[in-house]
Amino acid sequence: MTVFRLLVWRHVIGDLPRTALTIGGVALGVAVYVAVATANVEILRSFEQAVLGVAGRTTLQISSEYHIPGGFDETIIEALSHVDGVSVAAPVLDITATIRVGGGPAKGAPPTPTVTSSSPAVIQILGVDLLAESSVRDYRVVDEDSKDPDWERYLDPDAIFLGRRLAQRHGLSVGATLDVSAEGLVRPVIVRGILEGEGPARSTLEELAVMDIAAAQVMFDRLGRLDRIDVVTDPARSVDDVSRAVQALLPPGLAVKRPGQRNVQIERMTRAFRLNVGLLSVMALLVGLFLVYNTVSFAVLRRRREIGILRSLGLSSRDIARLFLAEVALLGVVGAVVGIGFGVALSNGVLRTLAATVSNLYDVVPAPSQLTWVLPGVLLQGLVIGVGVAVVGSLGPIREAVSVEPTRALALRGYDIAGDVHVARRLTGAAVLFILAGLAALPDSVQGVPVFGYLSLFLIMLGFAWVSPVVIRMVGPCLRALLPPHAGCLARLAADELDRAPVRNAVAVSALTVGLALMIGVSVMIHSFRQTVDLWLEQTVKADLIVAPPTWLRKGPDEILPESVYQNLQTVAGVVAADSYRVVRMEFRDLPIEVVARDLMLHARHSRYLFMEGESAAILAEAVRGDQIIVSETFARQFKLWRGDRLTLPGPHGPVGFPIAGVFYDYSTDGGKVVLDRSLYARIWGDRNATVVPLYLAPGAEPETVRRAVLDRLSGKPVMIVTNGELKREVLRIFDQTFAITYALEIIAVTVALLGIANALLAGILERQRELAVLRAIGGTPAQIGRLILWESGLLGLAGTVLGVAAGLVVSILLIAVINKQSFGWTIVFHHEPWLWVEAAGLALLTTLLAGYGPARRAARLPVAEGLQYE
Repeated sequence: MTVFRLLVWRHVIGDLPRTALTIGGVALGVAVYVAVATANVEILRSFEQAVLGVAGRTTLQISSEYHIPGGFDETIIEALSHVDGVSVAAPVLDITATIRVGGGPAKGAPPTPTVTSSSPAVIQILGVDLLAESSVRDYRVVDEDSKDPDWERYLDPDAIFLGRRLAQRHGLSVGATLDVSAEGLVRPVIVRGILEGEGPARSTLEELAVMDIAAAQVMFDRLGRLDRIDVVTDPARSVDDVSRAVQALLPPGLAVKRPGQRNVQIERMTRAFRLNVGLLSVMALLVGLFLVYNTVSFAVLRRRREIGILRSLGLSSRDIARLFLAEVALLGVVGAVVGIGFGVALSNGVLRTLAATVSNLYDVVPAPSQLTWVLPGVLLQGLVIGVGVAVVGSLGPIREAVSVEPTRALALRGYDIAGDVHVARRLTGAAVLFILAGLAALPDSVQGVPVFGYLSLFLIMLGFAWVSPVVIRMVGPCLRALLPPHAGCLARLAADELDRAPVRNAVAVSALTVGLALMIGVSVMIHSFRQTVDLWLEQTVKADLIVAPPTWLRKGPDEILPESVYQNLQTVAGVVAADSYRVVRMEFRDLPIEVVARDLMLHARHSRYLFMEGESAAILAEAVRGDQIIVSETFARQFKLWRGDRLTLPGPHGPVGFPIAGVFYDYSTDGGKVVLDRSLYARIWGDRNATVVPLYLAPGAEPETVRRAVLDRLSGKPVMIVTNGELKREVLRIFDQTFAITYALEIIAVTVALLGIANALLAGILERQRELAVLRAIGGTPAQIGRLILWESGLLGLAGTVLGVAAGLVVSILLIAVINKQSFGWTIVFHHEPWLWVEAAGLALLTTLLAGYGPARRAARLPVAEGLQYE
């Protein structure tokens, strides 16, 4: 313990700035990991709670294999209730609606506050058998006007019950009147009670609205139709056995599944996105590892004589290693604890960003905006990672320290860890790493995860880090060649200092290289992706106006526009063509996809698809003539189905097979899209409704005039009308929001790298106290000493920038051509923008100079006398 206090604790406490930098680097890396991991866990947990909370005690759910409005015939429920093992078969209507608050209290009800809403609110309405609900879901109805339930009023055809959280958010109470818009209909309803959830799914249940199923069927013209049946099975019977018995009873087009299967689908859908964000968070930890390596390297250098003395007194190499490991473990624990606290504090912001992104990308219910709990496993992972990064980062310097003979350690000049740089060996090692990285980029993904792409990325980073000492050795000769023979004294001294401690400086430069490569690579990928999406929008989205339900740009199940809306819009003045665009969600190989029906020949005349091979008009004409379909690139890559193959979709009378006429580029979803002609779709599924109606205007027609004419023609139907420009701006807004989290992660990685630069400079100052004091003694001013350190900082930044820019180019190509394509299936066209490289390089150089400002001031203030007495 005495040795630990003298050799370790004294230095940890005595050099607080460097200790704080090291702890800060580890803490930042751990904070990013904990924040992202916590947000990912919370998102999945909220999905599970939403699905299972609404399901309640339901063990099986029966629904259509294709989500077409109107649902299925309710008469099947009678036969289901007699299946052996079925305790309850509860009919359900699941309706997405918008509400506008107002209209005052119901007749006979006490006055309620008037509440207005600038835009309609989207809610989920469940139509259920109120008398049987206690067997399925855990909630109770609270009537604020009476203690006992008034079932006569509860079963009124206009009665609705709102979850407590939903009601509180909109300022509603019992007696309030709402206008509910769903499936092209607007109906007034009266709040007859408030739902209070019970159990772990309380928060989910209190966000719902509930109606009696008979009233809902009448109100929304769904007589005799259901969206699903919730089945509660006998606990004494195997759920799988009951499921097989139920499936045998069902007609084609209906399927029985467990509620939890939806969670599995969501987990699979979002896996690639969550994994890529998690990988970016790990990059900050990798940069932190370089920082710890640098810190321990300097600690070994500074205590070389102490190590030599202890070794001479009989302390073994193993004991020395244990002392240093105890120190780094202490720093790792403190850094991890600080990082965990900071990460939990950040997790709410990360959660909101990731939830919005997942909602936009995957059309699933977003997670709550506030963190409700932190998984203990994530906190434990943060602690283990913090200590692990510290220990792994210290192994190299510790190995060098314990391998040096005591006589050499006691020598006046000491030693520099791995000071020699073998250029040929370094270049050969880097070449081998780059070749391995290229080979690792060739294999396909593993279950949709680009495992080998990640390995290639790691090898690239390692290769550039391995070659960094060679680049540092080149800085001095290049600088001396550029400077006049009798000028640049401080710059020459700074270059010589880089040569004198190549390993320490190489580690700092490597940290900057990794951070800068990540920043450049991700920025170029995002810029290229944005330019590709922009080009795709310009070439494929040609409609001048889009008529849509009010919920179209919001997430959740889509409302529909009846065929009558499409028919009416064809004769509006100024409209030369109207296209009925229908989106239906189906499942293909247990994954959700979008099936789109539209008039393909009309689309061929007024717009186009960008096909991977072939001309748009010819392929669309072939698809219409041969009852064929076209699929998106993401669909083709995910399911390995290409032009000429066949795929099978669920139909009302059994599976239906289609030949694939072509594969087109599409960036609206990574889940896959199948497109067929509207007439073929209506012939098979009998659905002639539209999700949106794109309008093509006559030359010279004024969009605003046509917009007003459309609203007049639809005579008050709840619709929104979006112009071509507004739609494109909304798409790009969602795109920018999607990648907001990546910019934050880049900044944190570069910040940790800059801590490494500052750490290296501080190490150099403390190691060279005598040298700096001699410079002062022979006439050097404090300002010159400060400028010397800034020169060193700038040269380190220059070396890191050169390597970072080169690595960034390689990383951007890997992200675009391998990792992104294997993760999401999108083809991104590489767009080179010089300003991105110049901006990143300039930012790196500027920030490295700023990182050197503190060490420069410290060096300028070193006492000359104390420095001359050093050692």
